Amino acid sequence: MSPIFGLRVWVWLLLFSFLGFPGNVLSATKTSPTREVRRVAVIAFAAPFLKSYEGLRSGLQAQGYKLDEELIFSVHSIERDTTKVAPLVKKIVASNFDLIFTITTSVTQAVKNCIDENRLDIPVVFTVVADPVGSNIVASLRHPHSNFTGISHVSKELLPQRLLIFKKAFPKIKRMAVFFDPGEEISMSSFNQRYIHQAAQDQGVAMVVKHVSNLAEMQSTCLGLTTADIDSVFMLPDALSVAYFDEFLNLSQRLQIPLMVIDNMLLRRGGVIGYSPDFYDVGVQAATVVNQILKGVLVGDIAVQNPEKVRLVISLKEVQALNLEVDEDILLQADEVLR
Repeated sequence: MSPIFGLRVWVWLLLFSFLGFPGNVLSATKTSPTREVRRVAVIAFAAPFLKSYEGLRSGLQAQGYKLDEELIFSVHSIERDTTKVAPLVKKIVASNFDLIFTITTSVTQAVKNCIDENRLDIPVVFTVVADPVGSNIVASLRHPHSNFTGISHVSKELLPQRLLIFKKAFPKIKRMAVFFDPGEEISMSSFNQRYIHQAAQDQGVAMVVKHVSNLAEMQSTCLGLTTADIDSVFMLPDALSVAYFDEFLNLSQRLQIPLMVIDNMLLRRGGVIGYSPDFYDVGVQAATVVNQILKGVLVGDIAVQNPEKVRLVISLKEVQALNLEVDEDILLQADEVLR
């Protein structure tokens, strides 16, 4: 063997000792596998409900997802028009999205109708659904056995407690305006519950019922009311009511009467008191459910959850602006006072 050949062998051996042999060189340069890009479609009844989506984003980020990189969102607000839902769902399924995140009862029902009628297969996680079983979205809370699961908003269950708190906070109220859409199943169901009527009767409060189905009816009805008709406004769990919240707010401020909101997030805009889960918090909670599904857990095996938090919030700023007086004990019980 020539000295030159021996030198070459020595040089190659030296290089391999630093770099490894060819097979190991390739394995050393391999990067660790990244997560598969997943896609979630969001359907909300109207823009105010997108607070749940914001919570979902925060919750999934906390779960370790890189938002808008490995987890892509497609966000849709149907602006109170449920006829937009079916074609939207078909497009989402055809585009191979991994999951649909729905916000409100009416949107979730419309999504379910489309999925059932067209035999589509896609997981759905819902929020802001007042009564998932009564709305025929799931068979039971513990065992949904369907494409649907999520977070119940327990709005109907909270109605008597909300009314009692409202009356205690403002003891003088006697004639409470209640608005709802008679064409909205969950609104009718909420109003027809015996316990809400019993709670009002026990507190000596008369419910002044107003039917509204669109913005024009809401506006004309509100403008026709005076303090001879009502001395307070109590919001029911009705998606239309949240979408037209400005009309409630205008009525309360014009007549200088207290407004109890259906969701605490609305108090940032107006109203004097709220006792509810928070849209944003519920979205954060739903992130855990979405994460389970994206990791392969079957939707029907995930029990529907109740909100983890129900908070009493009082807007002292609005109370003072309306020249009202609020019960001191309620102020002390509040989880948060807006000043």
